[in-house]
Amino acid sequence: MREFRKKQRLFKLVKNAVVIVTAILLFFLIGFEKAIYEGGAESVALALHYSAEVLVIASLALVLLYSSKYSKCDTFLTNVELELSDCGYYLTNRSEKTVDEYSRAIRDTLIENAFGIEENLELTELDFALRGTKRNEVFYLVKTDELDKNDVIAHLDSVVYDFTAVMMKRSGNAVLTFVCNKADDGAIELSKTITVMGRKEKVKIAIAIAELETSRVYFLGNSPTKCQQMIANYVMSSEVPIPDTLKGERLPYQDALEERMKSFDLNEYRRGNFFSH
Repeated sequence: MREFRKKQRLFKLVKNAVVIVTAILLFFLIGFEKAIYEGGAESVALALHYSAEVLVIASLALVLLYSSKYSKCDTFLTNVELELSDCGYYLTNRSEKTVDEYSRAIRDTLIENAFGIEENLELTELDFALRGTKRNEVFYLVKTDELDKNDVIAHLDSVVYDFTAVMMKRSGNAVLTFVCNKADDGAIELSKTITVMGRKEKVKIAIAIAELETSRVYFLGNSPTKCQQMIANYVMSSEVPIPDTLKGERLPYQDALEERMKSFDLNEYRRGNFFSH
């Protein structure tokens, strides 16, 4: 991934340089081409004119090539880089020790912050303890004793469908929170993934796992977004920026992910055959 990013940055630098030179030359010709002709330097004027045409074509080609080759994977790679640079977990400020008590504390905080609460929902045949809604912010909560990867994937699919197809939201932020006693490694690996949708990525869905056995909360906490703020405020009962005292150590799966991303292949990603998890 690092080698790929180096090539991307170099290509972007060349693209930007050509676009800037093209713009400068066009502005120069707009202001001085007539004066150059009238001054008798017709050959210079023609050379500048044809150079501008070549640069315009080159600029368009570079922009289109960059867009087709790099832009489609940029969000994916940025999220992976955030995941790798984030600490492994965060410590909660809440003192509740059972799943029910912790969930009630989250519900009470949501109510205090003007969320409309619906409890004990069934969405696409899956159980949710609550759904809190405030304008374009939606908070989903699932209670379970033990959490695994399949639980996370299934409930995330349900949230995506509910947020976009049932609630008909085309922009906004959603947080899917699991309150459990124990989460397995597969579930924890998915906790820092952010689901983005829409042409301008106006929909973002984040995952948070509150593991009560360890008082840890797993989520992507180093990206200052509305989702990060929602998780910090409502799940951890913390302010943002999150204080260093609540930040834990890097986890082994992040090292494994970094090793996996060394083999990142753009063509495989575009064919849908490369995944970070």
